[in-house]
Amino acid sequence: MSDAPATLEGWFVSHDRWTIDWRRWRAVPKAQREAAVKELTSALHVIATTGVGRGDSAVYGVLGQKGDLCFLHFRDSLGALKEAEFAVRNLAIADYLLPAGAYLSVIEVGLYEATAMAQRKLAERGLTTAAPEWDAAFAAEMATQTSRLETRLRPVIPSSAWLCFYPMNKRRGEQDNWYALDAEARRTLMRGHGKVGHRYHGQVTQIIGGSIALDDWEWGVSLFADDPVIFKKLVTEMRYDPASSRYAEFGPFVIGRRLLIADLQGYFAGSLPA
Repeated sequence: MSDAPATLEGWFVSHDRWTIDWRRWRAVPKAQREAAVKELTSALHVIATTGVGRGDSAVYGVLGQKGDLCFLHFRDSLGALKEAEFAVRNLAIADYLLPAGAYLSVIEVGLYEATAMAQRKLAERGLTTAAPEWDAAFAAEMATQTSRLETRLRPVIPSSAWLCFYPMNKRRGEQDNWYALDAEARRTLMRGHGKVGHRYHGQVTQIIGGSIALDDWEWGVSLFADDPVIFKKLVTEMRYDPASSRYAEFGPFVIGRRLLIADLQGYFAGSLPA
């Protein structure tokens, strides 16, 4: 029997990053630049209003030398995700954008806690795994628990001002190997990890995308907050938790400021909103 954890999957996610070729962009006549940005704003309005149940999109101004723009897309299929990417690539302004990196994942919710909650509910009813009605009762309780996860699987992109994105793996070293742990050990570690995150409830929203077989790392983590210092505090505290201190490996971090439609003309003139 496999010890692989059960998961539920929701939106497919693309973090699509680009650098503006500023030298070429500034050489374009002002009226042409303004028209190109206006076309981009119109396209983003269409892309971000894909219809109920299909997904969401947003754009962020990236800080540092890891790009200038990050287009974040949530979609119900890989095909729809590619359509959103093409919608940007086919614009006039794309002639002045250079690839800076991309990441593909699918929003994932592990069933560690849902399973534990279902088991507790049945235990409260006096049922054990030896009971003949256990399987049916457990399936029914799991259906109840998983139905509550729908908003986490298919969320709207948080309206927070700042995005922090990073990929990560679970360690497979000789001494500490996450994948050699049994399911109960992993469940215990993730429960403790979740308690750390819960202390930041209301300050930061976390959306985790599973990317095994989709991209180069195993997960992509997106954090959303109005105060970017919260990212530092949360990730620092998480790293002291055993699930991270012993078993986690982190990739490069990308920080971006959300750009509203009204911000884009200023941003392409070299101004980040306050």
